[in-house]
Amino acid sequence: MVRKICLDSDVLIAFLHKDERVKDLLTSADAEFYITAVNTFEVWYGRKKSELISELLPLLPALAFDEATARFAADMLRTLKSQGQLLEMRDLFIGAICIKHDVELFTFNLKHFERLEPFGLVLFRY
Repeated sequence: MVRKICLDSDVLIAFLHKDERVKDLLTSADAEFYITAVNTFEVWYGRKKSELISELLPLLPALAFDEATARFAADMLRTLKSQGQLLEMRDLFIGAICIKHDVELFTFNLKHFERLEPFGLVLFRY
């Protein structure tokens, strides 16, 4: 079974900036790579004219934020809030999308996303 890995925005940005460590990790992962619609928003909003975002995004299938994922994200947020562990909304959405689509998340922001592991998020450990 082929691994499925979603690339978080920080990883996409590092790749665009020709980060050799990211390139090596992606090459050695032997996986299918994805992004989420939320990552598309983040990198498109923060793009610089010199970056090749418009060439990279079509190469990566974008996982959708649908109604079932929205409800799941709301339930996770309710639980996190009751534990005093709030999370930035976009990170919550990315995590929920990854869980619902059964894909690992490759991010450098482990501190935030580790909060979602009890809900089923699998983080790509590099």
